[in-house]
Amino acid sequence: MSGILRRCAALLFTTTVVGTLLGAPASHADDFSRVDRDPVPGAVLTLADGREVDTALFSLRVTGEESVRAYAAVSDEEVRPRAAYVESAWSDTPEWAETPQKTDPADQAKWIVSHSYPVVDLPGLARETGLAEVTEGQAIAGTQAALWYVLDGAEPDRGANDPVVLALYDHLVRGSAAAADNAASRSLEVVPAHVEAIAPEEPLGPLTVHSSGSGPLGVSVRGAPASWLVDADGGPVTQVHDGEQVYLSVDPSVPAGVVTLHVRGQDVPLPEGRLFTGRGGVRTRPLVTAEAGAATSSTTATFTWHPEQTADPGTGQTPESAPEEVSGEAAPSAGEAAREESAEEEVSPEAGDRIPEVDLPRTGTWLSGLLVIAGALVVSGLFILLLGRKRRG
Repeated sequence: MSGILRRCAALLFTTTVVGTLLGAPASHADDFSRVDRDPVPGAVLTLADGREVDTALFSLRVTGEESVRAYAAVSDEEVRPRAAYVESAWSDTPEWAETPQKTDPADQAKWIVSHSYPVVDLPGLARETGLAEVTEGQAIAGTQAALWYVLDGAEPDRGANDPVVLALYDHLVRGSAAAADNAASRSLEVVPAHVEAIAPEEPLGPLTVHSSGSGPLGVSVRGAPASWLVDADGGPVTQVHDGEQVYLSVDPSVPAGVVTLHVRGQDVPLPEGRLFTGRGGVRTRPLVTAEAGAATSSTTATFTWHPEQTADPGTGQTPESAPEEVSGEAAPSAGEAAREESAEEEVSPEAGDRIPEVDLPRTGTWLSGLLVIAGALVVSGLFILLLGRKRRG
């Protein structure tokens, strides 16, 4: 009897493991960035509102081996040392993208970091500003003051700061006023970020992948079963390059679904002036890269489709217009469903400094669940059989 019990336990264990493997996604430990060591301190700034604020040049690890230096984008938050950072689009922040100014704050910020320390060395910075000498602490404080002015509206107190810091601040603010429009996009993005179709007879799409580099980018999908990525000719796609398009082909037997497209690139060029924010809404001070580098970058987009909805002959109402009889909550639209599916993959603010341990796609969730239930039923049946034999004996 003990041998049978061991076999039952092994069967249940195997079933559970198979279900878990089928449902678990591939996680990449280097798909986010962290502040990886103590920052280089700059001179303390006294702002016009009376606050005394420390300045610093941070080190942001953007791959497993490489870091780039970065400045804080705002003056009134803290940098959480263990917070996970991801590259964000400046256009996602209205106060930096939708302004009445002739030059966007994001473009001014890129100009400032491109014309200051550490891109420009200290002797070169002194020559450009007409100063005899600029120390590292003064360079950091002057650059930080200029960034806080264009991004946060914070002005330095003219009578309470180092004259060298103020001279550098004035030089950078004046120069950034005529900055070119070149800081809008991320180093890796998909356009559009969402495609929705009704009863599609052709592959969904296209989605266009944009990258700041020319190297290959891995693409994959998670979500509804019997769906795969193809090119315009219908051929399977596992890699793309900058500017190439992908489509989603679905089996006609699947009437509706939500699929997430995942794009990932190694050593994607990361120019200076890129914005990094807390992953999954984590509250940590946004950072602006102050030198060029290369990053492991990833991004997502979604495909959704559903059947064509026809009017009910008895009522003349479409399913969308029919009143809810069971619940007072409206059913989510396909677009909302896509956002919910994407939100499930985000890390909560409390868990933003680590890779999520559980992140099951919809297909894996129901498949592994069925396998576990089936295994449990098999084990239960065997136990019942054993008890019956024991009683007869």
